[in-house]
Formats: sequence, C-alpha cells, structure tokens
Amino acid sequence: MAMMHGSPQHPEIHGTVSFYRACGGSLVVAELYQLPSAHDIFAMHIHSGASCTETAQDAFADAGGHWELQPAEHPQHTGDLPALLSNDGYAWFAVYTNRFSPAQAVGKTVIIHADPDDYRTQPAGNAGARIACGTILA
Repeated sequence: MAMMHGSPQHPEIHGTVSFYRACGGSLVVAELYQLPSAHDIFAMHIHSGASCTETAQDAFADAGGHWELQPAEHPQHTGDLPALLSNDGYAWFAVYTNRFSPAQAVGKTVIIHADPDDYRTQPAGNAGARIACGTILA
C-alpha cells in the first residue's frame, strides 16, 4: 500500500493506493481525496524511485522516472496505468495488470500528475506536474 500525500502546492490531497495479488499480476485499487477541481482526469504512474522527497525545483524529484522491468516506450512501461477520473475531487480506481506482482512494486513510488496522460509523448505522456506521491510499502 502507498499512503498518498500532496505536493507543497496541493497539501490537501490524500488517500491510498493498494496492491493485491491476482491472476499472476496485480489488482491496483486507489482512493484519493481533495484532488484539484480544475481537472477531472489525472495521470497515475508507478515510478522507479523509492522516495517522495522533493527538491526546490521539483516536487517529488526523488520518485524517479516511470518504472520499467523491461525496456519499453511509454505507455508500455511497467508502471504505466490508465487515467484516474475525479468527481469533485474524489477518485476511486481499480485496474488489473499482468505487468508486475505486488511484491515487485514494494519500494517504488506512486505519482499522481496534474494532467491526463496523452499516451504518446515520450518519455512520460506529457502528464504535467507531480501533485501527489506515496511510497509502496509491504
């Protein structure tokens, strides 16, 4: 599970992203609160870094880039996930993926981006700023 928290620009964002073993892969379940109301679609990715530590230039810079078990282009990275839909700042999301098991995801980070993923632009789908982060713990 990753306990999500917002960036300094969005400190009100909070919630969880949970990972369950299912059919040789993972069921990913997210519940988020207080997402910005300016948008209703956000990108959500698993990143390769093990920390949500930020720098002055980049919220959650230590989260690294998109997680890849095998080299691939976006949106085929191991950590690429479908869009997160928000309803008045609340989002509930569930998806099955066979790209990884929950055990493989432990120690990685989950990032919510300010914009939707365009599923084309390299390397990260032009998804915008990192507005929330959580480290996946066992």
